[in-house]
Amino acid sequence: MRVPNNEKDDFSKKLNGRFAEIENIYLESIKPYLTTREVNVMLQDGSVTKSSTFDPESVFGFYRSFLKDLKAWEVSDIQETTGESNRIFCEINANPDNYAIRGHFGVQFNVLPYYKPDKQVIQIQRELFDLSVKNSALLESVANIGNNTIKQELKNMALDELQFEDLFERLLQNQELIDRLEDKTKDVETLYPELGGAEKKKNSLILELHNLMIKSYQISPTLIDYNRLMQGEEGIIVYFDIETKLDTKGKNSNKSVNFERMKSPTMKKISELFEEIESVLCKKR
Repeated sequence: MRVPNNEKDDFSKKLNGRFAEIENIYLESIKPYLTTREVNVMLQDGSVTKSSTFDPESVFGFYRSFLKDLKAWEVSDIQETTGESNRIFCEINANPDNYAIRGHFGVQFNVLPYYKPDKQVIQIQRELFDLSVKNSALLESVANIGNNTIKQELKNMALDELQFEDLFERLLQNQELIDRLEDKTKDVETLYPELGGAEKKKNSLILELHNLMIKSYQISPTLIDYNRLMQGEEGIIVYFDIETKLDTKGKNSNKSVNFERMKSPTMKKISELFEEIESVLCKKR
């Protein structure tokens, strides 16, 4: 069962109320760690602008401090995901009696790539452009010479008059012929060693340009629910799942939770677990 939920029993209402307190305190506690600052960044066209960013390491520090102070919960390592979704989150677990509780605390944010405001970025871009123009002309020359070489080789083998379909079929049936033509092509390429040098230079410049990139971390310091998390929205998330534990044979006869059938001592333990989270978070404000 997810907390918060829409159940109408008294304990669900109590847990939902406790959750609302945790959610609000969590928001206020983590906000200072999401404070943004403005930095100068360079766009693809070389213009310089400003971007706001927060420091992800601050969020890691907040979660480390939070997890360290929890005594009644099992804590996991802080995790980070990158790519389509960028998240930093941690999970906590507890097992009161025949139930298992998992709590999820996290933030979801966007990462925007920029260049450092450095003249070297423009210089490298120009070098890459000039290299591309020069390389294109060189490749065209090599291609023309290669085509002429292949045509002459086919003529030497009396295959130059064949229609394309017939020549293609002949190539499929004769690996030796394919190898011979490939060798001729390679001979042409060896006449232009600068091609290999240009490729190495290009890769080197791309690496230099990559090293001049910086990331801007952007987040909206507002609460989101699980659905908005899955939709990729920026924000701060917390939720809890409560399930019945597996039986001794490793089978779970019923994962659904009915709070109306839960014993009072178990309800008390669960309430105390939520109270501890609230207490720890209050100290972080």
